[in-house]
Amino acid sequence: MLSRKTGWESARAALVVGKPGLRPQAVEAALGLKGTTVNVLGAEEAAGTETVWTYHASRESLGVEQQIADLAGELLPLVDALKTLANQGFRVRVDISGFVKTNSPCKLEASTIALVAQLGIPLSFTTRVARSGESDSDWLDSILG
Repeated sequence: MLSRKTGWESARAALVVGKPGLRPQAVEAALGLKGTTVNVLGAEEAAGTETVWTYHASRESLGVEQQIADLAGELLPLVDALKTLANQGFRVRVDISGFVKTNSPCKLEASTIALVAQLGIPLSFTTRVARSGESDSDWLDSILG
């Protein structure tokens, strides 16, 4: 369900670690966390393959702000380990993914973004548009009058 307050639908906050040839066991040993999923991206292009290890701290049923707070709470003691992975060539980031309704804002409180900033790793967004039953050009019509 789309949250009118935040604009997010089915949002998930996750720690994402990626690298070609990534061994999930190595990431889990470095962080002391069990990954939620492991995916191979770009498998059709052998030179561009990257294995991505993902960790979710909370249930999806929680709001995205609470998911980020829970994730940051688990990761703050691991800041040095996150930096070590990054220094070893791993791409390490917090990713917020979910659906958004066309033309709806996806809001995050400044205090939530500050939690991620304390981790010293990038914050990324992976969004998909939730179909609203409107035409793809309705937003333009509303602007042009």
